[in-house]
Amino acid sequence: MRTLALALLLTIPAAAAHADPVQEARSATAACLAAVIDNAPVEDIDGDDVTIRRGRDPVSCTVRVSAGEPVQIQDAVQSAIKRRAELFVPAKTKWQAGDWAFRETFCNIPGRRALSAFVSTNRPGYQPVLTVTVFEAAKRDERCDRDLGVQQVAAAEPPAPAAAPVETAAAASTAAPVIELPPPAAKKKKQSFLRRIPGLGRPD
Repeated sequence: MRTLALALLLTIPAAAAHADPVQEARSATAACLAAVIDNAPVEDIDGDDVTIRRGRDPVSCTVRVSAGEPVQIQDAVQSAIKRRAELFVPAKTKWQAGDWAFRETFCNIPGRRALSAFVSTNRPGYQPVLTVTVFEAAKRDERCDRDLGVQQVAAAEPPAPAAAPVETAAAASTAAPVIELPPPAAKKKKQSFLRRIPGLGRPD
């Protein structure tokens, strides 16, 4: 599985080594999907415009994007989700957007595993631009397959995303767990985001 995950990441064009939020968002989402689904060796990563945070209970991986146009970032993230062989599709039940512009859960087709990706896209000019949390639940959420009415995100999240450095994502599992993304590390000069993913660094 490690070889599969690294092969996926190595297909990214060399131009992505430059700070392109759209490409970084797509690549980070693909890495998170591989981490949760394939157990790829992806750990916490801080890029210029994108961060990755791993969760352990439940097993999860969250991408936080802080630059780019929301619609373009959303399209890139959804493209990465829909490319997976698990055939992710939007859940039948929708989520209330609240202070965000868009929120949606993507579920894999019914099978032995219960995989989901929860996407929150902000309005132009607000931070973060987008977050996506990929996670695996103990059993499939009925909201994936049934319309249970518009759902509300857990009240524990910050009320004003423009001023909140922490994103709280309501994962679409039976108990609707809340997965909290830690604040990013202090800003400093970094290598290209993609070189921080295992297998992509230049040899010394």
